[in-house]
Amino acid sequence: MSEERRTLARAGELEFIRRIRPLMPSESGDIIRSVGDDCLVVRSFGADLMVMTTDTFVDEIHFTRRFFTWRETGARCMAASVSDIAAMSGLPAYSVLSLSMPPVMFLDDAVELFTGLAETAAAYGSPVTGGETTSTTGPLTVTVTVIGRVEPERVVTRTGAKAGDGIYVSGTMGDAMAGLLAFQSEEPGFDGLKRRFVAPEAKTDFSRELTRRFRISSMIDLSDGLASDLGHICEESGCGAEVREGDFPFSEEFRTMMERYGRDAGGFAVTAGEDYGLLFTSPDPELRNIREISGEPVTRIGAVTGSPGELVLIREDGRAEPIRVKGYEHFRV
Repeated sequence: MSEERRTLARAGELEFIRRIRPLMPSESGDIIRSVGDDCLVVRSFGADLMVMTTDTFVDEIHFTRRFFTWRETGARCMAASVSDIAAMSGLPAYSVLSLSMPPVMFLDDAVELFTGLAETAAAYGSPVTGGETTSTTGPLTVTVTVIGRVEPERVVTRTGAKAGDGIYVSGTMGDAMAGLLAFQSEEPGFDGLKRRFVAPEAKTDFSRELTRRFRISSMIDLSDGLASDLGHICEESGCGAEVREGDFPFSEEFRTMMERYGRDAGGFAVTAGEDYGLLFTSPDPELRNIREISGEPVTRIGAVTGSPGELVLIREDGRAEPIRVKGYEHFRV
């Protein structure tokens, strides 16, 4: 059997680690010890706070090989994890991985998966510094942990929204799920929507510039959909929210896709996740006139209310509808 098509069972864990080790950083700067030992050892962040997130991605639940290459799969998993750091205005610094892979997986495919993870991590300034590999009889599972830093005065949580705060989003809404619809329907074209689904971007630069210039009371990334993610802010802040369909930022491709399939654009956007833009609230009047930050569009879509847990969608014709449907939720069937 050629080396290119050797399975992990034939090549072994050590051969896999040998192949991927050049993609990981050597000990230098703040990294005292990385791959090759039991733990990552780094110097502390001094006066800054540490922020850390862990995400697990399961084959055919969080991604599917029908629409992704192995490298794209790795890149997508890493970007989604770094997005959590961006949602708290943090700077990603390091990442570690846990890969549970079937022995029948081809070695080159495993290396391609890791390459997507490592290249994307490095691009965000959080190189993969170690982790764990294990065999599994179940589906391929990728667990990503990202460690970051943030100044105490810059950290943003989900708990600070107050009645009267504006509600804002970065980028456009609904594109990623519309891209998935295009894939599933085998629609030609719609390359922008498909790209948004396959290759999301963590808004780290945007987040940092946002908190440098404005007062931000709460923030979350749009991973599970506006209904769910805004609901998380309202739950943690003890408030409600009113959003206006007429203010939702839609791309032209998204509008075309909704028209082609006779879908309710506003309703679709309320539940559509996977965009990985940032949803945030702010009392800062200076934000009202801002249309772009760090090359990313900024749109005010509503306001925080004093009615705890009450989410309302104002339709373009002025009708007020309670938002009862939710976006993605683990374990719900």
